[in-house]
Amino acid sequence: MSQATQAVLDALNEKISGVNVSINQALVAGQATAPLRKKLQELRDDLSAAQARHETAQADAHAAALRTAEDDAAALVLAANAEVNDALQAIGTDLRLANDDQRFAAAARGVTFAQLAVDTVVSKFHEANAKFDQVHEQLAKVSAKHDELLALRQGGDTSDKTAAQLYACSLDRAALQGLADSAPVAGNAVTERAFLANAQADFAKQKSNAIIGLAREDIARVEDLFIARVRGLDNFARSNRLINGGSIFSVIKPGEKISYMMRTGSLPSA
Repeated sequence: MSQATQAVLDALNEKISGVNVSINQALVAGQATAPLRKKLQELRDDLSAAQARHETAQADAHAAALRTAEDDAAALVLAANAEVNDALQAIGTDLRLANDDQRFAAAARGVTFAQLAVDTVVSKFHEANAKFDQVHEQLAKVSAKHDELLALRQGGDTSDKTAAQLYACSLDRAALQGLADSAPVAGNAVTERAFLANAQADFAKQKSNAIIGLAREDIARVEDLFIARVRGLDNFARSNRLINGGSIFSVIKPGEKISYMMRTGSLPSA
């Protein structure tokens, strides 16, 4: 709730309280209360209207925030697809994601809606603390005055006036500090930020898994093509009696690099 809206609601509630007091006084004095009750109803109607406007504004703002979160999620999906495709191109695979591929949609929405939750909590925290700005401002002034008086005492000023001022200033500073310490803390923001961090980590993991998975799929396609070519050669050789019996290695032998990889589990030098 904005400070302006809160001020309007506070003013109306204060007027309503004042009219209720006046009504009670009129009842005790035996005076007519109809005009006051009419005024009270008008104020209550104004308060209801102000609250309704506030609720409508909140609903509109929330709906706009949800639309923004959805738009941001869609943009994240496009960026993720481009990131994956760039990685696949760097690896050298032929597979690519379509621009409108939606495999990351849920994870992207998890990120943007977690961010929305963080923003909402932080906004409410700042809103709640806005009224404490004046307290902190006055605390700073009183603390500065306290330090000034303390410096005078430490510098040799032993007058009763300075001592009394320092004592009063110490009390004021302690009271203001108590008010400042009563300001709400952003505990919920810590929880929401943890959810956001988890959502971001899940999104990043899904992208990495997609890159690895698609690269493996591309390698499997190459492997299938290799086996199909070897099978074709084997069929040709045997049907034309170029070889009789024996293993496939009588038709083709693995190259040195493949043999090295299969034997050692390591890649050969380029």
